[in-house]
Amino acid sequence: MRILFLLGVGAVVFAQAPWCGSEEYGRMLQTQDPEIAIRQALIESTLPLYSHLRTSQTEPSCTPTRFVIPVVFHIIYSSASDSISYQRVWNQMLRVFEDFRRIPETAGYAGAGVDTELEFSLATVDPNGNPTTGVVYWKYDQPPLNWSSRVFCRETQDLSMKQATGWDRNKYLNIWIVPQLCTTTGSSCDPNNCGSVAGYAFYPSSGATQYGVVIGSAYFWGSGSSRSIRTLVHELGHNLNLPHTFNNGCGTVNCSTSGDNICDTPPTAQNNFSVNRQNTCNNDNPDLPDNPRNYMDYVNDVEMAYFSAGQTTRAWNAINNTSSRLYPLTRTANRQVTGTGPYGHVKSYFTARPRMGCVGQPISFYSYSMGMPHIHEWEFNGGVASNPTTSCPTVIYNQPGTYSVRLIVENLSGRRDTLVKNAYIQILDTLYKLPYHEGFEHTSFPPPHTFIDNPDANRTWERFNSTSPPRGAYGQSNASMRILFFNYSRYREKDSWTTPPIDFSPYVDPDLDIRLRFSWAYACLAYQNPSGSPPSYLLDYVDSLRIYISTDCGATWTLLWNRGGRDLATHPDECISANGSLTNAQFLPTSATWVTDSLSLNAYKGLSPIRIRFEGVSGWGNNLFIDDIRIDTVRTFSTALTSRSSALRGYVAEGILHLRSERALSEGTLQLFDSQGRLLAQEHTGPLSAGPHRIVLPSLSTGLYFVRFHTDDATLSLRFWQGP
Repeated sequence: MRILFLLGVGAVVFAQAPWCGSEEYGRMLQTQDPEIAIRQALIESTLPLYSHLRTSQTEPSCTPTRFVIPVVFHIIYSSASDSISYQRVWNQMLRVFEDFRRIPETAGYAGAGVDTELEFSLATVDPNGNPTTGVVYWKYDQPPLNWSSRVFCRETQDLSMKQATGWDRNKYLNIWIVPQLCTTTGSSCDPNNCGSVAGYAFYPSSGATQYGVVIGSAYFWGSGSSRSIRTLVHELGHNLNLPHTFNNGCGTVNCSTSGDNICDTPPTAQNNFSVNRQNTCNNDNPDLPDNPRNYMDYVNDVEMAYFSAGQTTRAWNAINNTSSRLYPLTRTANRQVTGTGPYGHVKSYFTARPRMGCVGQPISFYSYSMGMPHIHEWEFNGGVASNPTTSCPTVIYNQPGTYSVRLIVENLSGRRDTLVKNAYIQILDTLYKLPYHEGFEHTSFPPPHTFIDNPDANRTWERFNSTSPPRGAYGQSNASMRILFFNYSRYREKDSWTTPPIDFSPYVDPDLDIRLRFSWAYACLAYQNPSGSPPSYLLDYVDSLRIYISTDCGATWTLLWNRGGRDLATHPDECISANGSLTNAQFLPTSATWVTDSLSLNAYKGLSPIRIRFEGVSGWGNNLFIDDIRIDTVRTFSTALTSRSSALRGYVAEGILHLRSERALSEGTLQLFDSQGRLLAQEHTGPLSAGPHRIVLPSLSTGLYFVRFHTDDATLSLRFWQGP
């Protein structure tokens, strides 16, 4: 077994001896207790072949807590200066809950992660059945410890401290906070190695007495250290059988039996103390960039962001395995014995979708509250709930306005908690008529009655204005909307901009087309750093754009359009290449790098209210720009006829033939016909490079036309309507 722990506060600390000493310590413990390896093998043997069977959650849900793990804190102290108050412990437990449950609108939410459905719950009943705060204080120089110094030496004092102070391991997960955490050199405590280890924890296959977490007080919540907020989150991950994501480096091509044995955590050659754009392993399939924001890497607390679906599967497996120390802790009967879960503390949390809705439209609310409450008292201040006492009610607001929401929760212990979110819900009664156009020319952003969803509260959509030169669509305007994915290092984070509600109900004429047209500009990033330490292999860093439509003002969504990476790129080279240095790699559009697409919305004729959502998904690639969004009813269509090749795609919009070639093609010929089949124009073009092309058609009167573009090995035929 590999014993895992979190090392110090930076790369300099990591380079020192404790790393090697810790490995020796782990091997020493396994030598002392050969049963560790046997228990670990039994736990591993029940894992699914690929531990990434859960899918990432993209929307809120009513999923309750699945497993409760009772927790007790042992505070070892010498004086008030290194003691830990109950309030600090409680604040830490809130962060643990927010991170493991991925609570929306808290620091624990990340688009890349999942809700593990695990709740670490502070004990309210001690082993003798008496009330407890779940926090126990032990003076270092008094029984049962009787230490001669406040210094705690892991190698020599770990077992004795845990034996002297720990509560029943079949009922509680014990966490110790020590004044000064040190490691040894040889057989004695080394004062130079005090503080270089933030904390450590063992897998659930460890000995019963050894199981739990130890953290130095300098690295616990409230100390001010950059590794004080999530050191415990990281260590509890080890208690759940989660290795470091950099475990065994890149591993092999078999992700389920090498590296960290989890297939949806991209392998990384080494630990990461900071977030860098890098791809240090290229044996994963598909080849993905390193993602050091996982809780099981070493970046600063504020940069840690998520647990993966595969990590959750692995944790659940350890919880349900009878060879695991977690198994007795998480049985339902143990909740009442320890005063945890529904018998413990409560904390109110909730979210809603959508937060900008329409009059008369159902708004869905979701309680994520701690403590498994069974009583939910909602106040919607004018909203009418069909099921107001459930954890996830739906509410209708019959008047426009901005509304506050309050939730009071109570569990079986009788404890209650209240959360109020002021000005939380915005209800609109404005329905926009067609045509709808947004070019982001006005300085206010987001435009009136539009909504930006920025769940991680980091980089998101913004208005971009450039006059020198104009960088709007085709250089015809100064402004556009953009998201700077070049600087957005949170992989798979989703940010959306949503239109106002639009009324499609008057448009039922079968001869009318309702079309969404929009322009975008984008380049991916092809990056490598062969001289890095370790080297970063060549990889396309790619982002995505997805367009959704809603027929219920944003309550539910249907995907209309989805492109990413090179398929989304409008740059002539698709990706901008960078070798080590990223100078001049950031994409800005020119008039030649914009592309327009047109989507039929005829399936939604006669419906109201309609909203369109543009969603960007970060891959830390390059910047994405959107402009000239139009929704209109027109007698215009561009229909593909028989084509001899899939190498060409295209459409006609406003007198321009938009072509996209999947590969380089020989010289092309453009032919334009009227509805009677008469040739109106013919012209030759040079060779076509792979990528987008725009060909301006001759001025035409109102009517039906056909355009044919062909080369030696590809033909594209379209018909289109020109005119009003």
